[in-house]
Parts: sequence; C-alpha cells; structure tokens
Amino acid sequence: MKLFYRNNYRILLFVLLFSAIKVNAQSSFSFLEELKLIEKKYDLKFSYVISSVENIRLQDKISNFSTIKEIVSYLNSNTFFVATIIDERFISIAPKLQNITICGSLFDKDSKPISNVSILISGKFSGTISNQNGEFTLENLKISDLVEFRYLGFKTVLKNVNELISKQSDCVKITMAEEEFELAEIFIKNYITNSLSKLNDGTVQLNTKTFNSISGQVEPDLLQTSQILPGIESPNESISNINIRNGVSDQNVIFWDNIKMYNPTHFFGLISAINPYLTKHISIIKNGTSAKYNDGVSGTILLETDKTIQNELSGGFGVNFISYDGFVKVPVNNKLEFSSSFRKSNNNWFNTPTYNSYFKKTFQNSSVDTDATNSELNFYDVNLSLLYNLNATNRFKVNYIKINNNVNYYELQGSNLADKIKQNSDAVGLSYTSKLSKKTDFEISGYFSKYSLLSNNYQNNQEQLVVQENEVVENSVKTTLNYTFTDNLKLETGYQLNETGVLSRTNVDNPLYNRVQRSVMLNHSAFAESIFKNNFWYVRAGVRFNYFNKINQSTIEPRVNLNYSVSENFNLNAQYESKSQYTSQVIDYLDDFLGVETRRWVMADSDIPLITSEQFSIGSTFKKHKFLLDVSVFYKKLTGILISGQGFQNQIESKRLNGEQKSAGLEVLVNHKSKKADVWISYTLSNSEILFKQISEDYFPSNNDIRHSSTIGFNFNFNKRLNSSITGILKSGKPFTPVNNSQQTTQNGSFVNVNYETLNSDRLKAYNRIDFSVNYMVLKKKYFQSNLKFGILNVLNNEQILESYYVVDSNDDSKATKVDLKSLAFTPNVSFRVTF
Repeated sequence: MKLFYRNNYRILLFVLLFSAIKVNAQSSFSFLEELKLIEKKYDLKFSYVISSVENIRLQDKISNFSTIKEIVSYLNSNTFFVATIIDERFISIAPKLQNITICGSLFDKDSKPISNVSILISGKFSGTISNQNGEFTLENLKISDLVEFRYLGFKTVLKNVNELISKQSDCVKITMAEEEFELAEIFIKNYITNSLSKLNDGTVQLNTKTFNSISGQVEPDLLQTSQILPGIESPNESISNINIRNGVSDQNVIFWDNIKMYNPTHFFGLISAINPYLTKHISIIKNGTSAKYNDGVSGTILLETDKTIQNELSGGFGVNFISYDGFVKVPVNNKLEFSSSFRKSNNNWFNTPTYNSYFKKTFQNSSVDTDATNSELNFYDVNLSLLYNLNATNRFKVNYIKINNNVNYYELQGSNLADKIKQNSDAVGLSYTSKLSKKTDFEISGYFSKYSLLSNNYQNNQEQLVVQENEVVENSVKTTLNYTFTDNLKLETGYQLNETGVLSRTNVDNPLYNRVQRSVMLNHSAFAESIFKNNFWYVRAGVRFNYFNKINQSTIEPRVNLNYSVSENFNLNAQYESKSQYTSQVIDYLDDFLGVETRRWVMADSDIPLITSEQFSIGSTFKKHKFLLDVSVFYKKLTGILISGQGFQNQIESKRLNGEQKSAGLEVLVNHKSKKADVWISYTLSNSEILFKQISEDYFPSNNDIRHSSTIGFNFNFNKRLNSSITGILKSGKPFTPVNNSQQTTQNGSFVNVNYETLNSDRLKAYNRIDFSVNYMVLKKKYFQSNLKFGILNVLNNEQILESYYVVDSNDDSKATKVDLKSLAFTPNVSFRVTF
C-alpha cells in the first residue's frame, strides 16, 4: 500500500449534486393530471378506474380547451376511451376496447426506415420487430399497456397505447433519435472550415463526409489538418512528429475504433495511413480526456468508423501524385455490412514531382541517397470491417488493418545487396455492444496490435551487415457499463487490461555481435465517470486507477471537463486531467535504422520511469452571427521524460537521464464567415522549459519551445462547384545549441567531440510558409459524383531550416560542421476522385 501514495498527486474528491430541471415544452401530457385540472376549472367530477388512466398520456393539452363538449369530443375521437356526460357535474370515462390493435412505422432523423427494432410490451413476454420498411403491428393490447421501442444506437422510446394513435392515418409514424452518450454535443459548427466542429467538451472533430479543401491538401487528413489549430505544431513538418501543447509525438495516443495504433503513417511520417473514407469522425483532444482512455500524456486522437448499417451500396476510388486508393461499403442485408479499403503508392509507374519532393525531405541526412533513382520505396494499407446486428439490441463488429512501408536502397551501383528498412503495423479488433435495458448499455471490446521496424544496413564496403529491429505487441480487453439515470445524468464505469511487449534487437555479422532486450508489462485499469448536461451545463467528471505490474506502481488520475453557457453567444470552459503512460520512444544513435526512422519504442522499468502529466486549462468562446472568438490558457507539467526521447543532438544526447518539463501558453482563434468567404486566424503564445537535475538545477528551453506561432487562412466559395483555400504560417524558430566558435571540438581520450555552448541558447530563423488548394466538382449525378483537387505546399518555395546540429569535420577534427534539416520544397499535388 505504501507505493500507492508515492506520487505527489493531490487526490481530487468531487461529488456532483444536481437537481433535475423541468422542461416546460412537453410533447405529451398526463391524462390523469389533465382530468384533475379540468375538474378544478369547471367544477365537475370524472368517474373512472384510476388504473386505466394513470399511465395514459395525451398528445394535446385538453385542459386548455374552451368547452366541455370540445373535451368530450376529443376524447371520443382521439383516444381509446369513451367519455359520457351523465349530468351537469358528472362525466364517466371508460375504455372502448380491451383488445386493441395498433400499427406504425419507425424512422430515423433522415426519414429512413429502421428495421429490426425490438418492440416490447412492458411487463409481458410478448412483442414484435419492425420489418424492412420499419413497419410493425401489435394486437390484443390494453389501454393501460406501455410499448417500448429498442434499437442499438438509438434512444429507447416508451409510449402508452393511447399515444400510438395517428390523427392523419390508421398507422402512427415514430421518429427515433440517435443515442449520443459517448459524444458531447456539437457546440460550434464550421470551426475554421465546414468539415471541422468543436464539441462542448473541447474536442475538435473532423467530419470526413463534408471535407472540402484545406490549404495544400488534396485528401482529408486530420493529422495534417490539426496543425492549423492553436497549440498544435510539427517542428519538422512530419505528422509523426506532431506536438500537442509542447509535448513530443510519442506522448500522443492514437485509437482507431478503440485499437491503439503505434505508427499509422506512410512515407515515414509525411501522410496518414488511415483511410478517411471509411472513417466517420476524427477527433483530437488536448485536455479533459474521458477517464475511459489511457496513455497519451499530451493528447488523444480518436478515429471512429460508422456504427450503423446503411441501406445502399456505396464506395469510391481516387488517385493522386502519391498513391491510388479505393473503398466500398456493402450492406449484405439489413443485419450485416461489409466494408473494405486499400491504398497503394503509385511510384511503380513513374516518380511524380510530389513523390520526389517527399522522398528528398524524408531521406535527407540519412544513409539513403536523396536521389530516388537508386532506391525503391513503396507503401500500402488495407482495411477490412464487418458489422453485424444480431438483433435490435446487440451488435458485433470486427476490424482489421494492415499498414506497410518498405525501402530498398542500392548503395553500390550494380550490386544485388540492398540496404532495407521495413515499417509495418497489423491490428485486429472486436467489439460487442448490447442494450441491456432502456437505461443500461454494455460493451466489451478487445484488440491485438503489432508494430515492427526492421532495417538491414551493409557497411564497410558491404562487408558488414547490421540488422536492427524494434517491435511492440499489445493485447487488450475492455468492458464498459453505461447507466442513464435521467436525460441529464449518465454514469460510465469499466475495467481494462493491457498486456504490452517491447523488443529491441541489434545484430552484427562481422564481428559477431547480438543484443536483445525484451520487456512485458501488465496494466490493470478501472475507471468511472459521470456526465451531466442541460441547457446551460456540460459536466464530465471521472477518475482512472492504474496498476503497472512490472514496476509495481499505481496511479490515480482524476479527469474533469466543464462547459457553462453564460448566454446563447458566450460560454466558459475548464478542463483538468492527470495521465500516465508506460511506453515511449528514444533515439540511441542518429544512424539507427539507416538514419530514417531513428526512434525506437521502450518500456518503463527500473531505469526508465513512468511518464506522468498534470494539465489545467480554462477558456471562453464568443460566437455571434458569423463571428467567432475562441480563447484558452493552459499549464502542463510532465515528469519522467528521458533525454533520449526529446531529440537532443548536442552534448547531452548520449546521457541516460530523466527529468521534467513545464509548459504554459495562450491559444486564440478568430473566425469570420460571410456568404462566400471565411477568414480565420489562430495564434499560440507558449513557453516550454525542461529540467534535468543531474545536469543543472536550472530550467532551459525545450526542443519544442516555439514561443510564437500564427496561421492565417482564407477560404472562398466561387459557386457550388468551385472553392479554394490559401493559408500562411509564421512562427518562431525552434531552439538549438550553437557550437563554441573559440574552440569547436575537444579531445576526450581517443575521441573527438563537438564543443557546444549552453544548451538551447540560440534559435533558428523564423519559419514561414504559404499553402494553396482548389477543389472543383467535375460532375454530380443522383448516384455518383467526381471531384478534382489541386494543392501546393510551400507555394513560394522558401527554403526553411527545421533543425540544426554539429558533427566533427571528417577532414579536420579541430572543426565542427553544421548539419541542417531542411523543409519540404515547392510540392504540388493533384487528386481525382469518384464516389457513388
């Protein structure tokens, strides 16, 4: 138990006490209450059996009718009751029939019929299901019976028999609303663009179906799109190196349908490997994460596919200057749907300008020549999904994804020996969801995820082969139980077990050398959180408990997310979270894995600490008419970070020490929309410092300390077919450590090292870039449409220095040579896509 209190966390105890708010606008009215109001209003008495009327609801408020005759006429015409006037003061109410037959049709919000809905008579073991057209019939009902409509993914509907009378036809039409328990409500639509929304819990969400054009892009990609948001940067232009609020990339966790993905990218980090056309929502969370999610001490990214079966076959295919792809959704029947997608690099045909620019950017300063003629690079990804609705209240889903990147580099012309690097991800996930009752939902899910990185490097005139391997294998099972107390208050609890294994291996054939490191961690987690929301408040508060068996350590992680609407135009919000993660990436040597993908995954143990974080943020949003102002301030502290995980390339890069990081900042987004144009500006002011006490007692700027970052964008819609977007980026240069010019190198025994100045005491020049894109709808028919998109990254072809470090001059060891990592050059891209 002693270990339980080792952390410096202050345990946050909170109790949510809310009273239900009565909503005046009702869709039905209690028959019994209406009768009492009429008795009082007209000084008369109704005669009835209370059991036959106490659960009945009326579609109209009859107590507001002007005369008794009007009330009696309504009851006789629109209910299953007979109202008889006995004298001036007494009226009898009696059921017309005991064996009532009703019929109806069930629809969703888009007026599409819902089949296989379970229709149950409360308290009885009888009922039916709706047919393919959403139609149903129930017989032998009593006037006092309650009918319950259940379907997974939709809110349960409860009606008494009297409410199932249609004034317009013999059969009633019922619309069922989608259940939105897991998602907060959309607070801001068209947040920057028409495809981006902000939810009232602070999550920014990309809807791939409405994706139009983001400057420079020709395909929807949140990992690229996210960089226009304040607080999110990629210092080296790679989406595999995205930093959220000054954290490093491995501190972001990515879940694809609840499956953890360790590297879902192609071209070694330049483009996303998740097919967006089978993904319904892509969400990015900077703070206030739900307690049901683990890892990601800096940020969480969720990619979610559709959970409902569609009625028609749909799909599409497209090609651009990097790859070609296709996808299809096949509803086999009203219970089973199969979907699939693929993507493949197209450089087997010829090397496009986009491919050449990406290749040069990726392989600069590596063992692979930036001349693509000596190299073979290819990538592909495959996604398979099966969705099966066992019945109206039970759903089963299976997902599989494979991501592959391969490079062969022939260092000596005419040689059959090739340096190779292979990066591969395989994952399969299963989930079962059940609606146990009107108020209770249950889900159990599990996944297997594997990531591997392998390189073969021939050295010393190809007389020596160095093989390096890094592998992560993870198994997980998770159960959740959701209980709805009222329409305003819900509770979610659950348990998760993760088993993660990490392998690192280096093998040399001449002289013979072999090093293998294996680690396995079991992570037990339990979580609980409540969600309260009404017209003014959105409150999500929860806690997650973790136990890590390998290091015998526990954490308690409170999470709070608040949003209060002061008025229709103005809201306040606050978030707090405590998180931990036990896997991270480190750089041992800059020439590892051919110098292309130098980061390898490691696991917390006796030498590598658990990474923990605490973050607090507050903000406000003002929106009126077509103007939006969104402001946030944050403070974040990380502990247990490794020097080798921060990307240092100076005097401390080889040290195996851990420390802490603190970051604080201001984020501002301004957006103004008109009928045809949108103008938006995002700005981030931040300060990020790092401390390693074994080196110094003083904090110094972290590698991700970009003090000022701003983006301005302009979107213009010429007409329904043509639109364009242009974006300008301007931000401070990142810190780096300069060389001591008075003595550039020092001798340490037989080794010569670069003699650096104070850590991160200088900065690179400011970074600026302009991107542009245009989208044209070529053809739109009833069942298909085609689009042509054109985009340019770095329109002005400005050469930017993204990173700098020094190495000892190979010709004169008294001097140091500066090595610069340069930005992506002028990069055009074109895509053509057909969807049906």
